[in-house]
Amino acid sequence: MLTQVLLALVASASAATIKINVGEAGLTFTPDTTTAEVGDVLEFHFVGGVHDTVRGDFDKPCQPAPAEGGWASGSITGSATNKDVFRVTVNTTEPLFYYCSVGAHCPNGMVAAVNPTADLTVAAYKAAAKGKTATRPTGVFGGEFGDASAE
Repeated sequence: MLTQVLLALVASASAATIKINVGEAGLTFTPDTTTAEVGDVLEFHFVGGVHDTVRGDFDKPCQPAPAEGGWASGSITGSATNKDVFRVTVNTTEPLFYYCSVGAHCPNGMVAAVNPTADLTVAAYKAAAKGKTATRPTGVFGGEFGDASAE
């Protein structure tokens, strides 16, 4: 039991925070590809437009992943001075895909990935999303809001 507690403390102490700008250049997540370990935190900064971040499945573009293991931020109006961030703790090293469910943002290419592989890429997810209708989840889940200035 003590060993498990110590391992958890070491993992949380070495967790990285990965900053992702939402809407920085229109319909974009910047960067659109990241690498993360279990315990790392994805920190979504809403810097322009009205957007959200929703975890999806590679095989079902623009559709939310199940709530268990998924996330949805709800729509946020971004600006350069917005200090609200949405933080999601990574719980797997498997590929994670996410998208913006606002309007036609997802089918127009507003998608990104964590830990993509040679076969499961952002480009492939983006291509598969074309012509789809984005589904917006109800509610906010799978992450928490915080103040970016508290870093």
